[in-house]
Amino acid sequence: MGVAVPPPRPVAGQASAEYVALLAVVCAVVAGAAAVGSVPPIAAHLAGAVRHGICLVAGGICTPREARAAGLAPCLIEARAKRERLGGRVLVVKLGRGDSLLVQRRSDGSASVSFADDGSVGGSVGLGAQIGGNGASVRGGAGVHFTAGRTWEFPDSASAARFVRRWGRTETLTGELRGLWPGGAHPPRPDSTFKEGGLYSEFAAGIGLKPGAHAEARAELGIVPLGRRLDRDGRITWYHRVDGEIAGRLGLVLGALQRHDAGELVMETTFDGDRAVALRLRTAARVHAGFAPPGPATTLTDLAARLRGDAQEPGGAGRRLEAEVMLDLTDPANRRALRDVLHIAGARPADWDDRMRALADRLDADAAVDVRVLRVGRAESGLSAEASVGLGFGVGYERTEELRELERAWSIVPGGSWREREDCMPH
Repeated sequence: MGVAVPPPRPVAGQASAEYVALLAVVCAVVAGAAAVGSVPPIAAHLAGAVRHGICLVAGGICTPREARAAGLAPCLIEARAKRERLGGRVLVVKLGRGDSLLVQRRSDGSASVSFADDGSVGGSVGLGAQIGGNGASVRGGAGVHFTAGRTWEFPDSASAARFVRRWGRTETLTGELRGLWPGGAHPPRPDSTFKEGGLYSEFAAGIGLKPGAHAEARAELGIVPLGRRLDRDGRITWYHRVDGEIAGRLGLVLGALQRHDAGELVMETTFDGDRAVALRLRTAARVHAGFAPPGPATTLTDLAARLRGDAQEPGGAGRRLEAEVMLDLTDPANRRALRDVLHIAGARPADWDDRMRALADRLDADAAVDVRVLRVGRAESGLSAEASVGLGFGVGYERTEELRELERAWSIVPGGSWREREDCMPH
């Protein structure tokens, strides 16, 4: 007797023979357009049609409507950050002051604008000598860093751009000085505010090879032990960073990113009144431009294997791999697993591994996960001066601009399967 074979599992927008044939025709048209030098907008439109067709066949999330029906939040498709910082040093005391602007665009058309002010105070010591253009110097320091910021939400990018044109110049280092004058203008009430503080350490070394030739290396490490974000609806989110070793033990996805030297992980816990409602874990790693993002994945283990890659490589440039894991803390089992880890210091050392493993199991079994690959561009400029006339002092100014653009994204909801987020990609 023959064994009945069940029909293949249907996918979103299941492809019929006619649809596959249509895809073949579209592909042929795109190839012909490329050969004769088609007008770019037409070629882009046809390429988008092909990509959408592939999404339908593969069972991805193809439209914003499908994303909403699946309970998926919009994707962050672009982030532009600008930061300027002014610092000074007198003897061993070092002070710093900075301002930053962050504009984020999402796949549903909405956008947000954030202004942040930061300051630092610490100590800095150095040692060096130079004779005839030859010599070496080394400097190190540590101190306290703190930041306060505000965020505004907008229904579309055009509204966000108008807000930046109106208020962006008032949030620069010079603009804030003008705002202190009588009659100075200030932005309207924000939708959320955030504050954070922590420690930093820095190291710089330089060597003069000959007159006119100089080599320098710098490194800076920041630690944000605690931060708080307050939303207009009254929800409060506390966040802090944990080291990479702990992050590597919190489930398959976060552990896979540690293979790419993801480093620290940000842990956020959101409260509605006195009740914890959500835990979010975020981490990111630099990857090479040739990094192959995950294709179709049927299980979490399969996805983790794809994220790890075949061989461990040092962090690259030009691409950023991000993962965000969200656990619903209104579920008593999830809340209990997190509470046991947060109170791990009061437990027997023999129980620590079990508590970490229990939280990792809850993350693998019941968390919503987002994975994305972004292109990253960065530009830096600055001026600095040092002097020593009886008393050593110095001053420096730095300006940094960064652009992150989404390339691909995937999501899973509890109880669901991995699906590519074609709805998040620009059309």
